[in-house]
Amino acid sequence: MLQNDKDAIQDAIGRYFEGMKTADIALLKSAFHEHANFFGDFGPDLCEAPIQGLFDWASTELQPGQTGPNHRMEIDDIRVLGNVAVVHCRELDFMGGDCEEVFTLVKSAGGWLITNKSWADV
Repeated sequence: MLQNDKDAIQDAIGRYFEGMKTADIALLKSAFHEHANFFGDFGPDLCEAPIQGLFDWASTELQPGQTGPNHRMEIDDIRVLGNVAVVHCRELDFMGGDCEEVFTLVKSAGGWLITNKSWADV
């Protein structure tokens, strides 16, 4: 993996995180491919939707700093396979809870962008 790929992948994940933490929808959107999806725990149910659902939720329900003063993200692993990357993260103290996340990204003309966000509460 080239260091500039790793840096660009970390930047995309960072834009996701900062966009959520600050309720900056434009920043959040900049991390995702236009055809991205998300899947994960939503209480006892599975949440599954095009990424626009995350943007809609964040724009109506999220305020800057609402995710919590100790909200943080730790990247555990980045694997690059050509123009595709898989990133395993832990998002900690998000509104009082922790989750494990897996992101897939693709390297396109717009740089590295998230194509899928999947998570499970832990």
